[in-house]
Amino acid sequence: MKDVLLDAFESGREVGAAVAVIVDGHPVVDLWHGHVDRRRQRLWREDTLVCMFSVTKAMTAVCMLQALDRGLLELDTPVAAYWPEFRTNGKEPITLRHLLCHQAGLVGFHDPVDRDILYDWPRFVAGLERECPWWEPGSKHGYHARTFGFLLGEVLRRRSGISIGQWFRDEIAIPLGLDFAIGLRDADLPRCAQMIPARVRPGQSLDLSPSARQMMKDFNDPSTPTGAAFQNPAMGAGYMNSREFRQAEIPAANGHGTARAAAAMFDALAQHVSAETLGLATTTHSLGPDDVLRSLTHFGLGLMLHHDDAPLARHGCFGHAGAGGSIAFHDPELRLSFCFAMNQMEVGVISGGTTATRLTQAVYDCLQLD
Repeated sequence: MKDVLLDAFESGREVGAAVAVIVDGHPVVDLWHGHVDRRRQRLWREDTLVCMFSVTKAMTAVCMLQALDRGLLELDTPVAAYWPEFRTNGKEPITLRHLLCHQAGLVGFHDPVDRDILYDWPRFVAGLERECPWWEPGSKHGYHARTFGFLLGEVLRRRSGISIGQWFRDEIAIPLGLDFAIGLRDADLPRCAQMIPARVRPGQSLDLSPSARQMMKDFNDPSTPTGAAFQNPAMGAGYMNSREFRQAEIPAANGHGTARAAAAMFDALAQHVSAETLGLATTTHSLGPDDVLRSLTHFGLGLMLHHDDAPLARHGCFGHAGAGGSIAFHDPELRLSFCFAMNQMEVGVISGGTTATRLTQAVYDCLQLD
């Protein structure tokens, strides 16, 4: 695996990255390499924190699964029963199950909003209260890129009195000793890797499928579900390196941590979520064309699931990928947990990127498995 990781740097694909593999509670791979900054002046360290974008959705999902186990929430109770202001504009039928499997239709705002709303929890939530679904809830699914965390986080806050970030810290990160947070503290900011936005180099051609080309076209059109999900508000390049982004609680998109920590969370998942709830969470809830990503996606309850047309390691695996190429997953058959995280984002990637895919294959090659 070391050779595969180093090859990613020699090819110029990566600037800084880390990979971790845990089997049955035993760390078997823990590697990091490269630099935390674009100018390659500061080395990536053992404790470097990196934004894993939508890998955060898995952390948020686990918080919700714990709340389900404790009887705080029920999957098929209308969200408005927990959050009365939500009962407007056709949202009455929406349940927690719809939120977790991306079927609620609340992928983004219809009217333009400014970028500061992303850092203002009460204002974002108030906006969601006024929104109407982009489709009939439960009729189809589409990736709730940003709203996923606000929707679930507000439901949890209404029932428990605490935020997703605090729940994750108190119930998961501290008990497990994980160096991962949803909303960083001042002391952790100097450890953050600089995220480097993906760019198409002059003369570079992208080999995109027709659905991917449609997604790229819709991406910048906020009148479409895709554009509303990703570009309303439009944040501009480099927003993910700001203090505001790193310290806000954006439970769908701004979890920062080490690859070691994300792998360890999945390794210990069975200790913190009941077998019954975890089994339900890793059962197909949404499968087929995604109205936002314009491709096939496969979701359980807040977790991405493997499908041959939407690969996540191999059959039976579950986890989540993050924008630009990061990924964390668990293979229950092998009791194996994996995470790859990097700071150089890859063009057009909303699932595990090139390096993550090659490292995953290297793990299975070592185990002599396909």
